[in-house]
Amino acid sequence: MIRSAIFAVYCLTILSYSPLAASSLVSSTFDSDADGWSGLTTDGSATWSVITSGLIPAHSADGVPAGSITLADPDSQWTYFSAPGKFLGDQSAAFGGSLQFDSRYVVAGTSYSNEAEVVLKGAGLTLVYEITNSLPATWTHFDAALSAGAWRVADTFFGAFATDAQLLTVLSNLNALWINAEHFTPVMEVIALDNVNLLAPVPEPESYAMLLAGLGVLGLVARRKKTR
Repeated sequence: MIRSAIFAVYCLTILSYSPLAASSLVSSTFDSDADGWSGLTTDGSATWSVITSGLIPAHSADGVPAGSITLADPDSQWTYFSAPGKFLGDQSAAFGGSLQFDSRYVVAGTSYSNEAEVVLKGAGLTLVYEITNSLPATWTHFDAALSAGAWRVADTFFGAFATDAQLLTVLSNLNALWINAEHFTPVMEVIALDNVNLLAPVPEPESYAMLLAGLGVLGLVARRKKTR
């Protein structure tokens, strides 16, 4: 009986502990190469149609701390870095987590342009996230929360906010992940990207409470067994 109780509490403790190990699900540090990333341009319409694909980013020794990729704006459309296959497919484990990356401009345009910072496509849906219109010459860290209320459906400024169900559906069938390389007008900027990380969610406070409660029960059961 006691052994069964210990085993049950042990399982509960492991289950409650597992989120504590949350970390990067997939990442690109660009320390030595472009890690399969490419570039594209899109019209930014409701369908986010690709105009030009297969752009090749340049690898640079400059980064945080070392290595990054840069992409030069080739036309009057919107330019994006495009993630390789390891970031795509079933990324449902990232739901509630975040997409983090570092970026800066290498060559600036005349004035800032305002496009979606991140674009996700999957299961027939396109979700867009606008973090900031301003990008400095120094490395800047970005953190896009993968939660409802942060992403809009199709339209950067006027689209309806995506629901939890929509966001999870896209992450579960992700077929495109784009990061903005179009921060300026006119057509002349060069944008750098580094340290792209798709992160699992950070555990909620109740997860810690469950862990402590599980450990406490384990200690109590062990103490009673020793007394008997």
